[in-house]
Amino acid sequence: MPPRKAHTTRRTPAKKSGVRRRLLRLLVTGVPVLALCGVAWLWLESVRLTRIEIVGARQADPGELRRLAAVDSGAALFDLDPALIADRVARHPWVQAASVTRWPTGTLRIAVEERVPVVLQMDAGGRPLRYLDAEGYGMPPGRGPVPDVPLLYGVRGPAHPMRPLEDEPVRALLTTLAALEDPARALISEIVRAPDGEFWLYTTPAAGQRSVPVRLGREDFERRLRRLVAFWQQAVLTQPHKTFSLIDLRFANQIVVREEAHPSTQKSAMGHE
Repeated sequence: MPPRKAHTTRRTPAKKSGVRRRLLRLLVTGVPVLALCGVAWLWLESVRLTRIEIVGARQADPGELRRLAAVDSGAALFDLDPALIADRVARHPWVQAASVTRWPTGTLRIAVEERVPVVLQMDAGGRPLRYLDAEGYGMPPGRGPVPDVPLLYGVRGPAHPMRPLEDEPVRALLTTLAALEDPARALISEIVRAPDGEFWLYTTPAAGQRSVPVRLGREDFERRLRRLVAFWQQAVLTQPHKTFSLIDLRFANQIVVREEAHPSTQKSAMGHE
């Protein structure tokens, strides 16, 4: 058999002209795009920081947050690292989280989420020391409205401004308090940790009742506080003629109370649950 001829494809003049037109279109459209990108890059490089906007700061001083951000006016805005600036701002004791946005107008926007105080920790002399949030982080007195939270006595620390309280029973109590609804939280006026480690709380005077001491114990705070709220609504508020001098929550299935009229007797005011 004669050898097969190799098949070759030849571009006709019409095909060659079509290829040239496509290349020409790419050049015509691509060059302006590249030029535009270059102009945009140069424009971004020319944007300077003219303003720092602080959003969400109620207790934290905006001036302190700007100092922590550590950026200079006139700096190239889009050369600044938002993550680095947010990390610096989050070192403020009141700031739980921060985010940073750079605007082409020259504004650096710093949005902060502040910690929510749960108690006001008092020192050994009975003076305000710091607020504590649900995780045990400490915050100094702020610049905004004074938070309406219970006072906490008999607790030390935290010693480090960037670390939470290491006392596990106290942290467990703080977590429980933070989860309470507002009416239940308003029931508690003061919390005292006795030298033996046991917690006592004192109710807010209301409905003809003086502040009542409540023996909370050392554990199971969530369940015990739920029982206290239920008892207060069912037994205390419905009996304004009675004066309670003690409420003991340490027992598993009952609440033991003492009435002022009969200080030598104790009785169960709530039976098995």
